[in-house]
Amino acid sequence: MTRRRHARRVADAVDGPGVALVTGATSGIGLRIAHELVRRGHDVVVVADRDVDETVDALHGRGGARVSGLTVDLTTPAGVETAARHARTLGARTLVLNAGVGVHGPFARTPLRDELRLVDLNVRSVVHLAHVLLPDLLAAGAGRILVTSSVSGEMPAPNFSTYAASKAFLRSFAWSLRGELAGTGVTVTALLPGPTRTPFFEEAQMTRTRVGRLPKPSAASVARRAVAALERGRPEVVTGIQGGVMLAAARVLPQPARAAFHGWFYAPGAR
Repeated sequence: MTRRRHARRVADAVDGPGVALVTGATSGIGLRIAHELVRRGHDVVVVADRDVDETVDALHGRGGARVSGLTVDLTTPAGVETAARHARTLGARTLVLNAGVGVHGPFARTPLRDELRLVDLNVRSVVHLAHVLLPDLLAAGAGRILVTSSVSGEMPAPNFSTYAASKAFLRSFAWSLRGELAGTGVTVTALLPGPTRTPFFEEAQMTRTRVGRLPKPSAASVARRAVAALERGRPEVVTGIQGGVMLAAARVLPQPARAAFHGWFYAPGAR
């Protein structure tokens, strides 16, 4: 299929919610964003490395939306290209670039393969997908992109260093891309969730940290605010009381104090 035909498919969807691609859509915030998009009338493409069929079954038929799934490993270039081809074939005009993973612990002792996988998923896959899919949105003169960053990206994070750095990259990338796209009809929204009630903290082995034990808003409440901001084309949305507090602290504390403050939340085995 030619790029012109792809662009026409995107343009044809402009009058309705259209097709949304959601990465990392089978758990946590990504899953609830997929639910919220379906509720608002979007057709959704669920992309993840596992549990895709179960998610599609749970979402299928709600509000008349069409839901499809794709099981790929976005830590690999081949996986990203497969997801991009699928999105282009369906004419996706909403991109939720949400897939991510955390690695917790002293950097010198965490497995290198885990750290590099984090960089590949959190950073490289977002850049790769956006670069492949953006030209179609520009050709159509319409599109919405949501990039899931985090309030963790606003401060250095001892014992969570690579994750925080990846989220800092994503916020900067989203704002930079938004500036480049001004006036094109394509908007970019950065999502900065604070600590949220998802499987993330258990998967990252962080349940005994201070941040792991904090009360947290539900992923569904974060998703509602995220999708509302996305559809309105807002530049950024911060969620959760803790998220607002951490962002405010990042704006006033000097860098050494930021690192100490943030590291206190992520200290292993904190009581």
